[in-house]
Amino acid sequence: MTPMAPAEVSQLKDGAPTYDELFHPTYRFDEMPSPWPMSKQGVDTPSYMLGWLIRVKRTCLRVPSDYGPWSNAVVLPRWAELGFDTQENRRDGITPPDVRLYGNHHILLTIADNFYKSLPPMRRPEVRERLLRQAWEVFGLNPKHAKAEKLRWFRFPAPRNTLKKPVTYPHIYCEEIHVLPEWITEMLDGSWKKRIPLKLTPGAQRMYDWQREYVARLEANKGQQQKGADASGSSGSTMNEPSKS
Repeated sequence: MTPMAPAEVSQLKDGAPTYDELFHPTYRFDEMPSPWPMSKQGVDTPSYMLGWLIRVKRTCLRVPSDYGPWSNAVVLPRWAELGFDTQENRRDGITPPDVRLYGNHHILLTIADNFYKSLPPMRRPEVRERLLRQAWEVFGLNPKHAKAEKLRWFRFPAPRNTLKKPVTYPHIYCEEIHVLPEWITEMLDGSWKKRIPLKLTPGAQRMYDWQREYVARLEANKGQQQKGADASGSSGSTMNEPSKS
């Protein structure tokens, strides 16, 4: 399902619970957010996605337009090859997993949403176990990293940094700490296309080229600034002594 923007806060009346109190930014796997599209105390329910987070710096600038084509070229065929496109999954509202941006520095591996027909089957332990097992196989995740305890329901779009209490996001991988799995690196730098050629539409290709050039300019400017700082520092320590008259 395509995430929907949350309801306007103006729907809340004076003295009523805040939007974040009605719809928490995150819920645990064993908790259930309100179903979408419904309402709670007269306020439209936002979309939630169940998944694991991977922290990657500035991922919003690292070819986000590639995530859709990557899912179509990699995830959907693998879902079918593994035999998960079954009547049982369709009956229980289990759809192929996907990849989405969450904020500026996170990739979210989504495995379910809060669509009103999908939530009731997920109350059954056997459905949740099947959901987990299939996601591990499709993404090739190590269960030791992608634990059920690290699954969260995330509200969409990602909340701004205006919450009274900071939200702690558990990660299964963090770029600063872990070596990212190869398929994640391929997805970020676009190298998966060398293995799985995919013809982009002219518009998508222009966006792809622009984003790659933009990131390259950022890195080049950062390098020039660093060189300038190094040069000014070294020049200060090598000044010539004034000549004696």
